[in-house]
Amino acid sequence: MRIPARKPRKDYYTAITWIALIGTLIFRIPLVRMMGDKGIAYFGVANEIYLAVAGALSYGLSEAVSVLVRYRLRRGQIKGAGKVLGSALCIGGGIGLILTFIVGLGGQSLAEKLFHVPLSGMAVRLMAPAMLFSVLTGVLKGYFQGNGSKLPAMHSELLHMIFLFLGGLIGTLILHRYGVKVSALLQNEDYAAAYGAMGASIGLLAASVLSFFYMLILYSIFRRNQSKQAQEGREVQRGQDSGFRILYMLMGTGLVYGIYFFGFHVLPLLDQYLLFSSGSDAYITQWGAYYGRCLVVTGIVCGAIHMVCLAPMKRIVAGMERGDQLLAKERLGILLHQCAVISIPVAVILAVLAENILDLLFKGNNGQAAMWVQVWCVAIVLEIFASAFMEIFICGRKAKIAAAIGAITLLLHVGSALLFLKIAKLGILAIVIALIVFYGAAAVLGFLAVSRIYQYRQEWIRTFGVTLIASAVAGLAALLLNKVLLSLLGAVPSLVICILVGAAVYMVLLVVLRAFESGELEEMAGGRLLMMLADLLHFV
Repeated sequence: MRIPARKPRKDYYTAITWIALIGTLIFRIPLVRMMGDKGIAYFGVANEIYLAVAGALSYGLSEAVSVLVRYRLRRGQIKGAGKVLGSALCIGGGIGLILTFIVGLGGQSLAEKLFHVPLSGMAVRLMAPAMLFSVLTGVLKGYFQGNGSKLPAMHSELLHMIFLFLGGLIGTLILHRYGVKVSALLQNEDYAAAYGAMGASIGLLAASVLSFFYMLILYSIFRRNQSKQAQEGREVQRGQDSGFRILYMLMGTGLVYGIYFFGFHVLPLLDQYLLFSSGSDAYITQWGAYYGRCLVVTGIVCGAIHMVCLAPMKRIVAGMERGDQLLAKERLGILLHQCAVISIPVAVILAVLAENILDLLFKGNNGQAAMWVQVWCVAIVLEIFASAFMEIFICGRKAKIAAAIGAITLLLHVGSALLFLKIAKLGILAIVIALIVFYGAAAVLGFLAVSRIYQYRQEWIRTFGVTLIASAVAGLAALLLNKVLLSLLGAVPSLVICILVGAAVYMVLLVVLRAFESGELEEMAGGRLLMMLADLLHFV
């Protein structure tokens, strides 16, 4: 008798994480409408310090706690797992408190002397306590994941997004109105934007504090059940680690994961510093338009592609770890083909319709921001492949390779940004080009490492050649159609029709050019739709 294969469990945690990320990007759209480009630039300093610094510590400790707790629970060391949690809370609480005092007391000096944006100091100082609660929440997330449950982390991500919206929008609305009065009194319009940014930081603070207390409540409930299990069973005493040994492992493992996270998430914060230190006040408004418009659109697109493309990552890595190299290579080839088939046409269509999309979301003149989005579209494709390779290393317990690649590419990014900023004087465009260098180098180094470790060979013609031809034709069709329909139907109907027509032309060309091998579509997202189209066109 044939035993039916078990259907793979869907990774809802990854999907929820990306949904929460997309939600935080959407949060910037009403902020731009409420406080303008300068306000979003002031908020960007506080927001990126929170995301880069506190995010790296939170992610590093979360992964370290998850690994160490899972190891001990498999060996029946329940008290040992609790010792890991206690040590992690001490480390995270200590570092979080230090960061809170440094940023809280020196936030004004940090904003003025380091970033050369003095009015962002109020938002930075108000955000400071959120760093402590973010790190502690990350420790609790790692503890639950080590126990085999990702539901608390999923709930925390969703609650963080909800509280960010509620607290940030209400705070911005109230404080921006107060800032308008202060601006009239001091005869300086920038104070309205500064107070609006301070109100947005209330969202960060509320989201981090309430998410932490939610995780704390869940932990108190979970601890009672675990205490009963510990009393009923016998604690394994052999192989127990000392407290000093646990601290050493937590710091070592957390440092590797933290470096990886910091290297790939510090870019906006670093780019702000490089741009603002160039000495031009005009760059503040330009950065606000870039941070609040360009990065929002490209970030949402990247997040959506991630949810579709990187879902089967754990199955691929599991096959590699089991030694099933042939199956793993086949699935890896399908994954990379899927990344190309989805990211390249999306980038092309976005480049063609960039100004339409920006005009739909934001008020004012979006011509310059549209140009940044069009150049950024190159980085979208490279970012998807770089993220795919980094996820392979993280899921395959090769975080040191991902951290090393992140450090190398970060240096290349800084060098290229300084070159185009100081010598070529390209402004925001220099930052975008440096991002292309960063993600391009990460994609190339990741591909070389994966090819060497897993003896993988890429098929180039079907994966990239056919995809580029079909994407170019679809993009040209959308461009020509948009020029005809924009004046006749308006922005929104024209945008919808052009996207649908471009997608239809692209899928037909994929089928006609036979871009897929037999059996490949069954493993791909949207493969059934292409199979139905191929059957309809008699190209099966």
